[in-house]
Parts: sequence; structure tokens; C-alpha cells
Amino acid sequence: MASDPRRPLLNPVLRFTKEPRPEAITGRGKSAAGIKTERLATQRARLSEAVADMAEQGARHPHFGGRAVAYAAMFEDSLAPTWTPSDLFQPSHGARLIAPHAQGYLVELELAALPRFSAFIRNFGTVRDEVDISRVEMVRFYDQSDVLQDRSIDSLWEQAVEQEGGRAFFLWLTPFRTGDAAEQLLLQFAGLRDGIIAPTRPQLPDLATAADAVGDRAVAHALRAIPTDRVGRALREYRQRRRARTSVLVPSREALARLVASGTVVRLDPVMPIVTTQPGEGREPDRPLPANLANAPIVGVVDGGLDASSYLPAEAWRAPPLVAGAAADVMHGNRVTSLIVQGYDWNNNLTLPALTCRVGTAAAIAKRGHRGPTEEDLIDYLDAVIGAHPETKVWNLSFNQDLPCSDDDVSYLGHALAELARRHDVLLVNSIGNVPADRLKRPADCEAALTVGGRLHTETGTPGDKCPVSLAGPGPCGMLKPDVSHFSHVRALGGAIISGSSFATALTSPLAAHTMERLRHPNPDLVRALLIHSADGGAYDPATGFGTPDLVTLPWECQPGTVTLQWEAELRDRASYYWELPIPPALLHNGRLRGQGRLTAILNPHPMVDEFAGPNYFSARINTAVQYPRGDGFTNLLGSMDTDRIREHVARADHYKWCTVRHHHKDFSARGHQVDGDTLRIYARVYTRDHYVYGYASADEVPALNAVFVLSLSGIDDGADIYNQLRDQLGVFVEPSVIHSDIEIEGGDL
Repeated sequence: MASDPRRPLLNPVLRFTKEPRPEAITGRGKSAAGIKTERLATQRARLSEAVADMAEQGARHPHFGGRAVAYAAMFEDSLAPTWTPSDLFQPSHGARLIAPHAQGYLVELELAALPRFSAFIRNFGTVRDEVDISRVEMVRFYDQSDVLQDRSIDSLWEQAVEQEGGRAFFLWLTPFRTGDAAEQLLLQFAGLRDGIIAPTRPQLPDLATAADAVGDRAVAHALRAIPTDRVGRALREYRQRRRARTSVLVPSREALARLVASGTVVRLDPVMPIVTTQPGEGREPDRPLPANLANAPIVGVVDGGLDASSYLPAEAWRAPPLVAGAAADVMHGNRVTSLIVQGYDWNNNLTLPALTCRVGTAAAIAKRGHRGPTEEDLIDYLDAVIGAHPETKVWNLSFNQDLPCSDDDVSYLGHALAELARRHDVLLVNSIGNVPADRLKRPADCEAALTVGGRLHTETGTPGDKCPVSLAGPGPCGMLKPDVSHFSHVRALGGAIISGSSFATALTSPLAAHTMERLRHPNPDLVRALLIHSADGGAYDPATGFGTPDLVTLPWECQPGTVTLQWEAELRDRASYYWELPIPPALLHNGRLRGQGRLTAILNPHPMVDEFAGPNYFSARINTAVQYPRGDGFTNLLGSMDTDRIREHVARADHYKWCTVRHHHKDFSARGHQVDGDTLRIYARVYTRDHYVYGYASADEVPALNAVFVLSLSGIDDGADIYNQLRDQLGVFVEPSVIHSDIEIEGGDL
């Protein structure tokens, strides 16, 4: 349906400015109650024997500076961070925890200390040691099968991108913490450059010259600042931080096998092509652009480029192309651009707001069958282009790799994009990917992005069933991907009906860009939270995420009969935070709370994110709830999930315990809840784990982490003015979240 050019003005979302009340919490420690007494004796014997065997085999296993890496697996009932075996694996025993891995941990072991360590496990130990011994299931050397992750050398070779001189792979260097071991690893890895590996050749130097030629000094300068020897860059980074990753060129299957066997690599992935969907061909129609385009927000479009003459006036800037000429998928870029600029006009039978955008063009995606950039080239390119265009805060990524996301590991591209988004403070809007596959495709596993799935439309133009073309989640490491979904069968430039998550993404980006521009204090996580919060799904669905954002009441507006608050906070581990909120009269009926509520929170997990991108990718999580007074205490109204009382493996798998997004919705209008006071409170707490990975001795050293919150409340009487009631009750503790609260969507001042 066409948008009404004179939309009724709605109340803006309110920014809540009241400071929370923190309460310190005493952490739990290991005690005799944590010992699994029924298996302690068995595990003493089993682990002692395993360590003794490792002592005999150590000289034949890859080792550096007298140290090797082992894998310690935990029993299923011992996966919670409380049971991290840091007392057993400590330097006094010649052991150090270095990283989470699979169902346990990677451990650095001093080979000479293994006989003594074996005897200690069998015969000695404090209560805290006994807790660990009873909860570690087995220990063994980390070997080639771990690096390969149940894949064969042949299958890895066939998947990798072919380049001149071999095939390209990503690798993560084995993370030794001891200086001598790290230096020996660097020497051996550097020695592999003699016939086993070579640096991949970046495209960026040629691109810097091209940027200079068109006068784009900012991009040219940024590109020239990026080191061209990627292996050398990884060696320097490893020497400084004991962690590094890089891409390499491997000349043969035999060389790949030698690389895996060297012990220098802890993870290895094939470099994969990055592609768009192929919607087909179609002619370009004449289409005048809206008159108010000059003031519209900008969306950075990372796609195949733009050459459609009717949309060139909508281009705010153009970066030097990473992929150019016949190789660039410009047809896809044209269509995505047309939907971002005026998707509502191409699809005027669908419920779409008339949100016009300009675009910045970054041509970086090749057609199928043509060589495109490697992931590392793409990341370095985007780093330079995003840095050169700070005015562009939302970036549309309608591309995927043909490799599905892992169950347990985050892809290099997903992790690198998240680092990029957090560093530049931008929101990436990316696609879930399309069939054929059985689950979402990389980089849909980017934690910082708003990942978009596909959705059909009904006969009346409203959101309908899940899309059969688009893939489904969830993502790895507890991620709830996609975040949202949008129409994926649409018309775009060329006039034909096209389908795919690329186009659902292109319809979502303008909504994100306008939300970003409306906010007084814009924040990418807040924009993402507002879109999730306004979605129609309620609970998470693997195909449609949290649903489609409200396309009538926009994310920065309050629905009629509803009040919405948003705020940000810095939260420290070891504390619970409470915000007090007066109960508006519209929520009370005969002493009972009756109405509906919705609470969304997103935690920025950085810097508590594991660079190895394994199953413990997130080292921080958030719990949040709205609580009402009942008796002498408080009871949860929203957010009743209590993951702390559920066994860790169940909480991870079934309740997405370590997801950084929380979205709770509840209708309590029928019977309501008896309330014994006049104040609600919002609760939040951050939990962290794996402190040793980041060099922290305890949770007390973890820096405060940023979180955003959105809360909506509505009563059962649509005529009651809950918005003004709560605004008046809060007084100076609220202000409009938007820059202008009297904005018209079409025909007004954009």
C-alpha cells in the first residue's frame, strides 16, 4: 500500500537518564561441595596416567621451547565458568590455561614437568585441585585432527580459493604464553616460508594508486598505511600479543599437510569467495528521484557497484572500486541501490515507509565465476573506506560466502567485520544468505551486525510467512541470527520480481539509517535494539528472527497507547544494577498490574571476545528483567529466564545463555499481577568468564562493559495516556530521544 504523505505525528521514544543503583555481589568460589566425589578417585588415576603417557610421547609431538599444547575436556556437568580448572593447570605445575576450546580448554604444558604433574594428580592436591580433577574428563595433546576439525586435507584443498602459486587459507597461530615457546614458534613458522607457505598478494597498493588518481586522498592514505606483507604483519603481532591470524598461500596438498603437522597452527580455514545472489537481467526504467534527496541519510553500499544512470544523482560519494570492470556484479549493486534509495516506490503494494536514502558506493563484490577479493583484502579495503567516510553510519552488506556458518566457531569474516564495526562505531546490516545450504552463510555470524532474514508478504502487503529462498539460523556461539526479517520477494531496478535475503537487507538499511539520524545520541547497538524491539515476532524464530520491524510506527516512535524508554549504561561484573520506575496509573487496575511489556537489551561484549572465535567466543553476557513489588521483595514481570539455575550445556544450547541480545515480551492484560507497591525496577547484571585469556586475574579487573536498553509498557485501556503519565512522573529523568519530534516522513523535511 502507498504511504500516506501526511502521517499522524506520534510520540517520540523517550531517553531515560536516571542513574542505576548498583549492588555488589559476592562471587562463588570452589569448595568441597564442588568435588564430584563419586568420580574423584577414577579421575585421579585416569588423568595421572594420561599425563604420564604424554610425558613419554612429548619428544615426538610438536613442541616449542620445551612446551606443547594440550586439550583438556570437561565433563558435561562442568562446563560453567565456575568450574574453569585454573587451580589444577597453573604455572607451579608447569601448566597454563591459554584459551577455551570445544568442550574444554587449551593448556600450555612444560614437557619436563609432566612426570611431576602426573604424580601430583594421583597423590596430592588441595580441595580446589580436587574440584578440578573431578571435573576434567580427559587430557591429551592437541593434534592434527583438532586443526582439521574432522575435515580432510583434500576437502580443505578443494574448498579454498585458487590463486597464482597455490590456494589461500586463513590460519591462527598457536597461542603460547611463555616467551621462549612463542619465540621458537615464530622461528619455525617464519621458516615455513621456504616452500610451505607464502604471503597472499593484497590488491590494496594498486587501489591506493587508483584512489590518488581520482583525488580520494583519505582512502589512498589509509590504504598505504596497511602493511602489504601479511605474514610479516602476523609475526610482529604475535610477538607483541602472543596471538595472530593471517592468510597464506599454500602451493600443494603436500605442503598443506606439512603446515598442519607443524604444530604452529591452532586453526585453519579455506579462503572462500564472497558472492551476491543472481537475480537475473532486466532493463533499467526511467525513474525520477524524490526532490528531498539532498538531505537524506547515507547508506554505504558494499556490493557490485552502481552504473544505473537514474540512480547516480543519489550517490553521495564513490570509493575507488576493489572490483571493477566486467568482474563486478554491477547488476546486483544497481538493484540493491534502487531498494535502498526508494524501495517503497518500487513496491507500493507493500506496507513500507517512504524513507529515502542516499548511497555511498563501494564496489567490492564480483560476479560468480570471476575472482573477487579475499576476505583479508575486503576487510582492509572497508577499514580504509569506512574511516574515510565518518558521515556514513550504516553500511549495507548484501553478500555472503558459499560456506555455511559453523555450529561452534565464528568465521574469520564474521569476526573481522565485528571488529571493524566496533572500531569505527558503525552499524553493519548484512544478509542471512540464500539456498542452497542448510543454515545461515558467512558472514551472517557477525555479532555487531543487524543480520536480516527473508519473509514473504500477505495479499494485503503485510509481513507473512518465512521465505523459502532465505536461510535460517541460529548462529554459532549462542548468537540469535537473524536479528530481524523483511520482505524478500520484491521489485527493484529492472522491474522484475526478484527474491533473496540481499533484498530484505536492502529494505532494512534505510530504516536503520533514518533511525540513526533521528537519535540525539546515536549508537549502532541502540539502533539495532530499537529495530529488534519494534519487530512483530515476540519470541525468536530461527527463520525470521524477532520478526519484521514495525513498518507503520517507526522505531523512534511510540505506538499509540504505549510509552517506550531507551537508555545506555556501563556495567561492571560483580554487581547488580537497578533502575527504579514509578508505576503509571494506566498499568494499575484494582491493585493489579495489567497490560503488556517488552524489554530489549544488547551488550557490547568487546573487549571480552575470544580472537580464536571458538565456542567460548563471548566472554561476557547480560541478564535483564523488569520486576514488580510482591510481598517483601520483587518478582520478575519480564525476563523470567534464569540461566544461572540451569545446567550449563542446556542453558547454552536451549536458552542461548551467552548471547549478547536479550528480548523479552509478555502480555499480562488478562489476569494481571497483584502489586504491593508503587515502583517497578529494571534489573541488569553482566557476567564474564575466561579472564586468563585477556590477562585478568579475576572479574574485578574486567573493565565496565556498555549496554543499551529499550523498554515499552502499555495498559489495557487504549484511551489512557500512559505516555504522558510516565513522562510526568519521571520529570527531569526523561527527554525526547529524537532530534525533532515533529518530523513528517514524506513531503516534509528529511
